[in-house]
Amino acid sequence: MEGGRILFLTVAFATHAVVGVALARGFTGVGPRTGAWLGIVFGLLPDADFLFPADWGWPFVHRGLTHSPLFALTVVAGVYAVAVGTAGRRGRRYAGVRRTRATALAAAVAIGSHLLIDSLSPMGIQWLFPIRTAWSPGLDVHGVIATTLLWSVSLAILARRTDDLDGVSEWARDDDSARHPSK
Repeated sequence: MEGGRILFLTVAFATHAVVGVALARGFTGVGPRTGAWLGIVFGLLPDADFLFPADWGWPFVHRGLTHSPLFALTVVAGVYAVAVGTAGRRGRRYAGVRRTRATALAAAVAIGSHLLIDSLSPMGIQWLFPIRTAWSPGLDVHGVIATTLLWSVSLAILARRTDDLDGVSEWARDDDSARHPSK
């Protein structure tokens, strides 16, 4: 694989992870650690199709099965079922239900963000899977401008809706005062 392709994929993967984390943390009731893990894992999950052997063919190709709303709904239902089972074993009623819903919602917004971003790209996604058809407006969602915009909006969500970025500003202040003790 050539260097340009590796750089493109690295930035695309990082973008899907950052957007997933921002949405999971910014719009659900999950905690910082849980939101980060759910955002990263489910923000990247549709690209698990890169791990399929090439000779498997359709629908195990990039933007096949894993890039469909049917796949996303199945995954979110599975997350909800696992979360309900975990909450039930711990004997938690009300708090467990809230946490279960928040966990499933965080997984849903993270995986949904990936599908939404990729659906806008020229290749599109499989909206009607298992019917093999894709539609897209053909936007350059993984280009420099769109990537910068996605990262900026994600960081703004984290800054506005969570306290996740407070640690970064504290670190910056501590580092600055270490260099300039007179402050």
